[in-house]
Amino acid sequence: MKTVSRLGSGKQLGGTIAYMSRAEHLLQSHCSVQKAEDWSNPDVVIEAFEARSLRMSVACAQRLGRFSNPEEGFLELSADLANAAVAHCQLIVVSKFIDKLRQDIPGDGVKEQLQALCGIYTLSIIKKHLGDFLTTACITPKQASLANDLLRSLFTQVRPNAIALVDAFNYTDHFLDSALGRYDGNVYPKLYEEAWKDPLNKSVVLDGYQEYIRPMLKLQLRNSRL
Repeated sequence: MKTVSRLGSGKQLGGTIAYMSRAEHLLQSHCSVQKAEDWSNPDVVIEAFEARSLRMSVACAQRLGRFSNPEEGFLELSADLANAAVAHCQLIVVSKFIDKLRQDIPGDGVKEQLQALCGIYTLSIIKKHLGDFLTTACITPKQASLANDLLRSLFTQVRPNAIALVDAFNYTDHFLDSALGRYDGNVYPKLYEEAWKDPLNKSVVLDGYQEYIRPMLKLQLRNSRL
C-alpha cells in the first residue's frame, strides 16, 4: 500500500514491484487475446497478471483512503488486502517461471514439457481466480473461455507424461506415505491392509453408534411415520 501511495511521485521502482512503475499503462491496458493460442504468448500472460495485481492494489488503496482511521481501514479491508497480496505473489511466481523458460534448458524435450507445465500453472490460476481478472477488467469473459480451451489442450498434451513428470520430483513412496509404487505390484491389497490399521476401522460398527446414533435414527424414523 505504501508503494501504491507513492506511484505518482515519479520515483523509479525496482525488484518485484518494478511493474508498478507502468501504472498508467496497466490501469488502462486491455488484453490482446483473440484466440486460444494467444495465451501461449508469455508477454500477454505477464501483462494480464501485472494488470490484475496493480488494479487490485490500487482499489484497496482507494478504499483505505476513505477511512479516517487507517487501522480501522486495514481491519475492515483485511480480506481484500490478502487477495491483493496473493495476486502480487502469484505474479512473481509466474514471471520468474517464464523468465527461467526464456533461458537455455538442457535435456531433450525438457523445455517443451516445462513450457506446457508453465501454461497449465498460469491458466489454472486464471481459472481459479477468474473473478479477480474479470472484476478488474483485465480480461473479458470471451478471453477467459479461450484460456480454458487452451488449458484443456495442455492437459491433453501433458497427460501421456504425467506420471513421469510427477516421478521427476523424486519423492519416495515412504515420504508420500503411499503404497502405489510397490515394486511387487500388490497395490490394492496393500492399500486395503493399510486402511485396516486406521483406528476407525478396528471395528465394523464405530464406537458410540449403538449408544447414541442408533437411538437418534430410530427417533427420527418414528417421527417421520407420525
